[in-house]
Formats: sequence, C-alpha cells, structure tokens
Amino acid sequence: MAEEPEKQINLAGILNSSHDDKWVAIAPDYSRVIAVADHLGDLMKSVKEDAVYYRVLPEGVVFAPTT
Repeated sequence: MAEEPEKQINLAGILNSSHDDKWVAIAPDYSRVIAVADHLGDLMKSVKEDAVYYRVLPEGVVFAPTT
C-alpha cells in the first residue's frame, strides 16, 4: 500500500504579526488559535483542551533543519 503524502498546513489564515516570537496553541484541526504565551510552560498550563503547540518565529527568520 502506498503512503499518503503529508498534508501541507497553511497557518497564514489564523496567525498574524501579534503571534511573532511567541508560543501558540492551535486547535487539532488547525482552525483557530486557542492561546498565546511568551513561554511554553505558561501556555501548556493555561490550555485545558487538546492542542498543537508551535513556536512562531519572528518575521524574516528562517528555520532550516539539518539532515
């Protein structure tokens, strides 16, 4: 059985410049931002539902993982 390609997730519709350089908790269906905080620990304490956690990089910063 062939593997399905990974789904591309576009967060541009729910993130804006107010989220730059912050941690965000996003609904599992990627439909909305649940909460925002400066520190991951604070964010995790404040979120009482399932969430996906992301660090939003400041504008102009590029992350390139090593292989």
